[in-house]
Amino acid sequence: MADTKKKSKDPAPRPPAAPDPLHAPLAAFRDPAADGWDHAWVGIEPTFQSEKSIKKWAKMAAEPGGEDAYFLDEHMLGIQKDVAQGIVEKYREKRKEGRPWCFFARVEREEELDQWKVRRQNLTFRWEDRALPDFELRFTLDPETWEYSIKPVPLPWFYDDRFVRFLDELVWEVPMKLGLSASIAHGGAQFSISAKTYLRGSLLADDIADKLNHPELSTWMMDWPNPDDRPFRATTRRAAAFRSLLDAYWAGGFHPRALGRLTTENAYLDRGFGPATNPPPGLMDAARGPIGDAETVFRTNFAFARAVRLAAQNVHPGYWQSQHPDEDGYRPDQIMRYSEGNLNRLQIAGELHVKSGKVLQAERVPELDAPLTRAGLTTEASWENRGQMGRTSARDFVEALLLDVHAARRLEAQPRVRVEGTLLADQLLGDAEATLRKHGGTARLDRLHEEARAANLAASHGRMKTEWIEPEVLFWETWRALPAGERAAVAREAVGRFVERVTAAAAHDPRRRGGGAASSEDPMEWHRHRVHPELWSALAARRGDLKAGDPARRELEAWEARRAEYLARRPVFSQAGLRPPWGGG
Repeated sequence: MADTKKKSKDPAPRPPAAPDPLHAPLAAFRDPAADGWDHAWVGIEPTFQSEKSIKKWAKMAAEPGGEDAYFLDEHMLGIQKDVAQGIVEKYREKRKEGRPWCFFARVEREEELDQWKVRRQNLTFRWEDRALPDFELRFTLDPETWEYSIKPVPLPWFYDDRFVRFLDELVWEVPMKLGLSASIAHGGAQFSISAKTYLRGSLLADDIADKLNHPELSTWMMDWPNPDDRPFRATTRRAAAFRSLLDAYWAGGFHPRALGRLTTENAYLDRGFGPATNPPPGLMDAARGPIGDAETVFRTNFAFARAVRLAAQNVHPGYWQSQHPDEDGYRPDQIMRYSEGNLNRLQIAGELHVKSGKVLQAERVPELDAPLTRAGLTTEASWENRGQMGRTSARDFVEALLLDVHAARRLEAQPRVRVEGTLLADQLLGDAEATLRKHGGTARLDRLHEEARAANLAASHGRMKTEWIEPEVLFWETWRALPAGERAAVAREAVGRFVERVTAAAAHDPRRRGGGAASSEDPMEWHRHRVHPELWSALAARRGDLKAGDPARRELEAWEARRAEYLARRPVFSQAGLRPPWGGG
């Protein structure tokens, strides 16, 4: 008898899931020789404070042994652990709910001691596919603050809304629910970008020249004047040191045909990086930088970068008076990091970590006489942007970071940046003393010199007998001394140059291609709040001097139309109520 049952059909095969766009950059972003923007990586360091953490550091640091005790304090370590546990619990809960920003399969927490024997919390996020590299998030202590270290992160991730939401939900919202927040005075939001990305063409040299042309970035816009990230243009001698090395670069002074064969030994012993005094002609393309193959270009730019670190970053960096072998934060080999840009981590395998002194990637140590190559770079060799104050949200941080990325991409398209000789901003920087005297501040300047001598002696263990005044002190003294019309002129220049930079960078933002919503968004929308309110006040006081159509006037009106909204995006100056140097609360 025939079987009358219908045969069951096998279920239709499911189409393979589309690969997650977050996976693609993982293949090569750690490869030192993969130097395109699609293979770039970023490191970010958001920080958070409370009134208690700030006051605790001030009290304990003033006592013998207090600084060490601070890093063992139960309250500080307890909050640190609470944040880490809060991130783990929230992620697991939201993962179960199927939130799209929970793209990792699991998260694990581990407590360990860092290289200074300070307890920190490590969070490891793992993919379903165990062959993919883990994502790590570290949370630790710093003076006054709790600090994340999140690196390396593939640059393309910052264009993915899910990753930005991941950062907001975990990195920002968890500590904020515990009463922590970001401030201007007590913590930065530094980020670093893979050095390999900048050692092509003339990009590093052009980026440095561009920063020299935009002192408003680290004084009025992305940060405030402070010694942790002193501008390249902060003093006459400092700016001249950068200009001199840029001139030598374009003359071919760092090219291998001028310097000779650079090896591991040069890097390990920090010597032989020039510049050559009489380079032969024909080594540089007048517009695009070093002539030669990729390794020749790399060696030229590596030598230039090392020279910048040792002979330009090292001129009047923040805290230069304090450098001493016994000062952990101010050792002579790392004092130059207190700059708006920092090349201290541009290293090859086998060099010593700039802070801990540990051998970097010992398994990759090359022969001492081996030539320098791109492949020899450490995985985390970076160009750090330190001119960044605290950020109030992940979007705020990401847009600040991407502004730098898009500005760099513009420089690649329009290379050979020439440093401008004079700016109105110089009145507050290298020309500050002359400006102060011009406006009747001679007596005040004399008092500042007296105070500076005492401060320099105290900071240097009695070694620096000089009346040299900190540029940040001069900056605000001079700003207050300027007549209203000249303050407005400085403000107009700062706002105008910032708008110009933001607008030019926006043309190289890949999110603005293809006619999507981003393509019509006002380029200043996520940057207008960065303009220091002092500049708006100076412009408003001389509104009649601004012609219709002037970018500064247009921006002033846009700011005033949504002032409360923009102010809400700015961090407080100090959770402990410290008075900002420009006055007010």
